[in-house]
Amino acid sequence: MSKHLYGDHDDTSMAGENPPVQEMSRRARIEADIPDGFDPHKPRLGRRESEPHSAEVTYLYDVLRSNFPQDRVTWDLHHYFIVEGEEIDVVFDVSLFKGMSLPVQLSSYRAAEFGGRVPDLAINVMSKSTWRSDVGEHVDLCHMLKIPVYVIYAPFHVASRPYKPPFLRAYVADERGEYQARELRDVALKSGKEVNWDATIDCGGHLPFKLGLQELEGAKHEKGWQLYRLVIINPRERTIFRSKLEMEHARADQEKARADRAEEELARLRK
Repeated sequence: MSKHLYGDHDDTSMAGENPPVQEMSRRARIEADIPDGFDPHKPRLGRRESEPHSAEVTYLYDVLRSNFPQDRVTWDLHHYFIVEGEEIDVVFDVSLFKGMSLPVQLSSYRAAEFGGRVPDLAINVMSKSTWRSDVGEHVDLCHMLKIPVYVIYAPFHVASRPYKPPFLRAYVADERGEYQARELRDVALKSGKEVNWDATIDCGGHLPFKLGLQELEGAKHEKGWQLYRLVIINPRERTIFRSKLEMEHARADQEKARADRAEEELARLRK
């Protein structure tokens, strides 16, 4: 039976297993919970507080930057916006601005210097000290700023039970600018298998790719928890977009395969 996390809904007419993608009409809120210690207004070395968190931020930045060179990708950066005369400071692990050419490196992103532009995609990788902000206040801030797609996911078990991985949630603006929350509790990719298209999230025409989770084979947290990765999926080729290192490895494998075939052919001719 389908599961609706928010709102009143009569689902008695629906049968079968829960779909891996769940639609929610309201934004998530965390109430009556202990505030986290993350304060975006205080100086910090970065949101990264574990090796999995750092690795995933780096991976996403690399994938987006390598495959979408016409866009501007930022990582681990303060974003400042002016709303009704008030400055709002939001920290995103990764953000993407479609079609923005900006060759210089930024200390922070100040929207006022770029015509008030907001990112087309903002991603936060949940961590133990930031997850409450990620699933709570940041959702409302992104909605207020009219960011088309806001994504949160857990690389391992960093939050409370409702967010135990596999967990991926994307807030996608509809034609009225209202957020529709789309959630995954299943993986789109396991080692050696094709993409499970039933476990992907469409970005509502805002972005030229889909989103999914990958279970990292053989990768465990020190406490034994399984590690997960947010993957960017090419809907045309039905494959994931690779990082620069992955593309280099793939090219090396292709070159080795060609060399092996040439050597086999040469050996055959010598007989």
